[in-house]
Amino acid sequence: MSAVAVGALAGALASSAVRRMSIDANPDNYHPINSLQKKNVGILAVEVYTPSTYVSQEALEEHSGVSKGRYTIGLGQDALGITGDSEDVNSLALTVVQSLLEKYEIDPNEIGRLEIGTETLVDKSKSTKTVLMQLFEPFGNTDIEGATVVNACYGGTAALLNAMQWVESDGWDGRYAIVVAADIAAYARGPARPTCGVGAVAVLVGRDAPLSFMDPRERATHASHVWDFFKPDHTVEYPTVDGAHSQTCYYRALEDCYTRFADKLDKLSGLQTQRQQTFQLANNNGSSSPTKRKIPPQCPTGQSSGTIPQSSANPAVDEPFSALSPDYFVFHAPYNKLVQKSYARLFLLDARRQHERLAVKNDETARESEKKDATSTESPLAPWLTKPIEETYTDRALDGVLKKLSSTSYKQRLSDSSHLSKLVGNTYAASVFMGLASLIDKVGGRGELTPGKTAVVFSYGSGAMATMYRLHVRDTTQSRFTVDKMISSLSLETRLLRREEVHPRELDYALETRARMHRAGAPYSPVYPTVGRMFPGTYYLNGIDSKWRRTYSRIPLNDKMIHRNDSPNLAPPIVLRLAKQEEVSIPVTGKLSVLAETNNNTDSLGKESVVMKRVACVVSGIAAGLPGKDGPVFREDNLERLIRGDQCIGPISGTTKMSLLDKNVVQLKKNPNGTTERFSVSSQSDHIQIAAQLGSLDLCASYGVAAGLVQTMDYAAQVAVAAGLEALKSAKLVSGKSADSSEWKLEDKYRDTTGVVYASSFPAMDAAVGEVMRFLQSKTVGA
Repeated sequence: MSAVAVGALAGALASSAVRRMSIDANPDNYHPINSLQKKNVGILAVEVYTPSTYVSQEALEEHSGVSKGRYTIGLGQDALGITGDSEDVNSLALTVVQSLLEKYEIDPNEIGRLEIGTETLVDKSKSTKTVLMQLFEPFGNTDIEGATVVNACYGGTAALLNAMQWVESDGWDGRYAIVVAADIAAYARGPARPTCGVGAVAVLVGRDAPLSFMDPRERATHASHVWDFFKPDHTVEYPTVDGAHSQTCYYRALEDCYTRFADKLDKLSGLQTQRQQTFQLANNNGSSSPTKRKIPPQCPTGQSSGTIPQSSANPAVDEPFSALSPDYFVFHAPYNKLVQKSYARLFLLDARRQHERLAVKNDETARESEKKDATSTESPLAPWLTKPIEETYTDRALDGVLKKLSSTSYKQRLSDSSHLSKLVGNTYAASVFMGLASLIDKVGGRGELTPGKTAVVFSYGSGAMATMYRLHVRDTTQSRFTVDKMISSLSLETRLLRREEVHPRELDYALETRARMHRAGAPYSPVYPTVGRMFPGTYYLNGIDSKWRRTYSRIPLNDKMIHRNDSPNLAPPIVLRLAKQEEVSIPVTGKLSVLAETNNNTDSLGKESVVMKRVACVVSGIAAGLPGKDGPVFREDNLERLIRGDQCIGPISGTTKMSLLDKNVVQLKKNPNGTTERFSVSSQSDHIQIAAQLGSLDLCASYGVAAGLVQTMDYAAQVAVAAGLEALKSAKLVSGKSADSSEWKLEDKYRDTTGVVYASSFPAMDAAVGEVMRFLQSKTVGA
């Protein structure tokens, strides 16, 4: 979906806007600065929230009955946070913003902009930003710009860019901006459910920041119209997802952003890009002498003409920007394996960029020299340098090569930023901010996040939107907001260790309860526990009144959480009762349990409802009858014969051919030119010579079926009955040891929940033809 601003204002004033004539806040705080670098707009503070309960991916694998490593290695995830119906996006945002204000001792009156990015809507009109105003109104601050920005996974980044532009602009009034990214990632039962998660991040944006944009031009954005992930049904939280297409869209956005981002940084640092070189060669008659590119009058530096100024953030370098240039990367992380593969693809993009540069070199000596260097260092990627990029997305051989090339760099540049998302799961809009917080906590905790270090951030949202930008670590002139302060305030490892691991079934319980909440309407009272089970300081949903108005409360800061042994289940008793009634087996989320009744029950609001117990359909036995005149239709080794590819057709006997001639068969012949012709088969030589022919089958002798019943069936029906009985034997629901009918009888307890599926191209055709023949014979005899 495209980005939508909920409210009157979504974008910030541009740097060329008319300056405000008066400043309502503190006029002393307003100091216009012409130099982009001296403003150093960026992130001053960060706060994170994730629920107190989580599910281990390793335990989820075992519970789901999938192979070991399916989620931990296949998805690259370790755990995921879960929440019931007592939290929503509003409560998440309230929790993280209040905590940010408290931990960094920020006066609510110091905030002049508040913007939220999310896709977990609880209201199509009233924005989450307005809900957060209850944290500021009591202090007399209603002069706060910003709104809620909605776009799958990207809303938080859009809000950050808006805040950055506002603080950087001449319209800034000296106050801080808060950006909130919050979401609940919920998926229906199926293979995507292990990629659920819950989380929120709040960042404080201002000038003289320890994590600075430094040069706002260091970014590139991708926007396109695709249907990879969207939420058209407002009655459910679950999205409509095309997983394979979404991954392709992610790759496309990444390559678009990265290529232009790298070109831009090369340009800012004085290096020419391949596009510049191509343009110059075309306009300078092949001369490779540099031509300075003019910039328009609206250049951010205020110059009316001249060359693009070299940024102090981009000192002159001899090497082009590459995946090895930044100290760290932060990627949007639906699941970690996608992050690993996406970072690896940057090495392919770097190699293709180098290949393009070689193509426009005019100095033959330099070209040959660089070709030799490229051959010696990048030969593993040679087969893919000119291959259409779309064909590389699913190339397994390429994946293997890129993994080897990038593995060491990934550990150095991305493992720290990916750490938190691997433990809390997918958090949609908050995901990339979780990565940034993880980087600060892990790298900063080791004392390595020092001035001069850089981090490149890639944010992606389905629909699709994406942006890549660069942050610089710097010393500040103020001491209130520093990297060290962020590290001590986050303390992520301590907070993660305080979480409570719950049984994997709790994931289904929580999501099914949230689904019932969406269907229930208003009024609604949440049933999941709050006090004693949530972290102190967490906001939770009190309820929804008859007019659909939501109210919230906060867990006291001095509250003590219940020890997990005292209350082993997170889900309350009513949820467990409803889960028992709705029990269903889905391979990803639970063991087999078969139910077949309907019950009346009373839900949490006292309303009578009918709950359908869904029946789990699984294939527990199969049977295959094969043709062949030399033996029975059903043999013990039939499946093995199929796998081996045994020949089952044979020549037709003369007697069979004569009977076919008696039927006056008309054959349809398709010619090579596409035309068809029909002709009557009048001789044995014109007839088919080989065919699949069934062998022997006797329902009475082999299966104990009553002779009178067998006489009512044609041969096709007899084969079908035998196939069904053999399938029951394969499932071990009957013994089938002899022709005694008792050995083939299904027990009563399985009768209502067992079915047999038959497949036939022409069911009962033999019976129909036989009946017609008998009718005709009777008429002939009568005549």
